[in-house]
Amino acid sequence: MEFVDKDLISIQEARILAESARDAQCLLREYDQKTIDRMLEQLLGEVKQQLPELVAYEVTETKRGNEKDKLQLWQSFLGQLSEALEEQTIGSLETEGSLKHIGVPLGVIAVILPAENILLNALFATVSALKSGNSVILIPTGKTEAIASKLFDIFQPVKAGFPQSSVCLMENTALEGIEAIMKHESVALVINIGSPVYFNLKTAAKPMIYGGSGSTPVFIERTADIQQAAEEIISSRAFDNGLLPSAEQFVIAESVIASEVKTQMIQAGAHFMSGEEERKLLSKLYLGSEINPAFVGREAKVLADLAGFTVAEQTRVLVSEQPYIFDENPFATALQCPILTFYLESDWIHACDKCIQLLKEKQNGHTLAIHSKDQAIIREFALKKPVGRMLVNTGASLAGIGLDSTLPVSLILGGLTTGRGFKAESITARDLRYVREIGYKKSENLYGQNVKNDPILDEQALLEKFLKKIMEQ
Repeated sequence: MEFVDKDLISIQEARILAESARDAQCLLREYDQKTIDRMLEQLLGEVKQQLPELVAYEVTETKRGNEKDKLQLWQSFLGQLSEALEEQTIGSLETEGSLKHIGVPLGVIAVILPAENILLNALFATVSALKSGNSVILIPTGKTEAIASKLFDIFQPVKAGFPQSSVCLMENTALEGIEAIMKHESVALVINIGSPVYFNLKTAAKPMIYGGSGSTPVFIERTADIQQAAEEIISSRAFDNGLLPSAEQFVIAESVIASEVKTQMIQAGAHFMSGEEERKLLSKLYLGSEINPAFVGREAKVLADLAGFTVAEQTRVLVSEQPYIFDENPFATALQCPILTFYLESDWIHACDKCIQLLKEKQNGHTLAIHSKDQAIIREFALKKPVGRMLVNTGASLAGIGLDSTLPVSLILGGLTTGRGFKAESITARDLRYVREIGYKKSENLYGQNVKNDPILDEQALLEKFLKKIMEQ
């Protein structure tokens, strides 16, 4: 029997995938936008028909998230994604007149998938890449290759008319192979969704977009509708058991409304833990310096059971009340489970500083939320916070990814403000192309003579010039 090291297999697969995707992109770049859109519409239609099966499969395999919430997420996300895909992304970006801007595909895009909401992230990354005329290599992490491949039992780009290997899935995901893909000359861009370990790899100056989960602070200011704010926050943090990338993690409330805020949060399903309950939770929440995988994406009641204390049946979120931010705060790490930390501040100015501290604590902050009716305070927060997006009077989980908000629909929330990648905004298909600008001569040249804007393309002007020459002869 012949044995081959997994790292060598992974490196070889990386080379084959990169070269195959490169060849596919050479064909794909000849497709126009209407053709690509028609094929994507067909593929998304097939996925929509089998959503319950996909969602149930992922929850069963990962034991993370809430099946009902995930199904709602998929339905809403795909509905709005279909609308967003109507935009012209490649080719001429003008509907009439002279050519001024041309959308051009980047080439091969390598996407490192997260361990949470694997299928939806894989679908969104694939659709965004194809929409902008790129081929894509999907790289599962955390032994999730089989889960990622489930999507392609339904989503088959070749059958819709896309070139073979326009979408590739890496099956042998050793660290060495992933690094080989990231360094390969045929790969134009790397998208890293929530895997900081791969961000630190040397990628031969390859551009990287990083979109990870954040630790989102939410400030409740005294003019807010407190009942609505509490319900929004608890529902948002509990949605899909805290797995969405913009879910709230820290609640900061002004002291004058603190009592009412806590009362409304409890009525909405929050359980404020005692000191003993916190100690029990923390003793099980971490394995060394890492979050215990058994706690990720689990319901609040399950977290309490695992920690060894009892909460009411209707509990949706566990809350730790902290007097101040301290070094090595165990609740400052990005937690993908329904746990909130609650802070009090005397006024909005101190709350503003607290939000900045929390955002910078472990460089996890790419999103901020505020509940307030005071436009001056909202403006101050918007002007000063080091985040890529700010959400006003809404739950951050769904609004942060563009559902029920004015933000673009996206699962890749740029992490530039966390010190990773080169994009801070929510990533869409338009970020996966470059724009070629076309310049024409102005109406007046350097000598002050009037000239046509575009004499080369002006057939009437050429005809008149030709006839004039004949007449002069």
